[in-house]
Amino acid sequence: MHYLVKIISLLLINLFPIALATDYNIMSEELPPWNYTENGSPTGVTVEIVREILKKINHPDTIAIYPWARAYQMTRYGRNNILFTMARTPDREPLFNWVGPIATEKTYFYKNKDTKLHLEKLSDADDTDILVTRGFPEQKLLLSKGFNNLFITLKTINSFQMLAKHRAELVVSGEFTVKYFINRNLIDGALIERINIELLKSDLYIAFSKNIPSNEIIKWQNALNQLKTSGKYDEIFKKYMGEGVK
Repeated sequence: MHYLVKIISLLLINLFPIALATDYNIMSEELPPWNYTENGSPTGVTVEIVREILKKINHPDTIAIYPWARAYQMTRYGRNNILFTMARTPDREPLFNWVGPIATEKTYFYKNKDTKLHLEKLSDADDTDILVTRGFPEQKLLLSKGFNNLFITLKTINSFQMLAKHRAELVVSGEFTVKYFINRNLIDGALIERINIELLKSDLYIAFSKNIPSNEIIKWQNALNQLKTSGKYDEIFKKYMGEGVK
């Protein structure tokens, strides 16, 4: 009997860490249209996509909104953490495991349609007031290219509100973000014009702490792939962006 109890105890000890390993801390940030809080709950394009993945892999919905810097550090240095939505860049590549892409977003300049401003190349904007959102990749890009005419806003919607009032000449934003603002009537699309100078092309992913095993990453990736082929993925995009956005 003592021998049987010992065997059962060893089995329980071995199984317990496995149960813990599947209980992931799933985090996001305030970044519409991808992820944000509405009526006290996380929502957005990628929140809904991740929720559908969680259903497919039978994982509880533990999505919570965190400040970006804190969530990033937790995912990079902690264990069993998942963070979305993150641009997969060369400097971040070795720091996380990845599932995606959830989307690919191109970033452009936008101007007020009433403004007589003509740009053919990036350097044409070096003496124009440019609004960028603090901490976004385009801020780092333009600074690296010597632009000292940047004005920082806390939220992209604030930049477009200023643009509509002619308080700035250019706003830098992702194309899906603009479509979301227009679809939700947060900005008047009739006032905004895109300048076809592509600044960035960002592949957006779900990032995982490095301790999360490859079989779990594969499971998440397969679930995402199934969403894309089933039509559910496109359905979620259209809900937030309107028709003809992909």
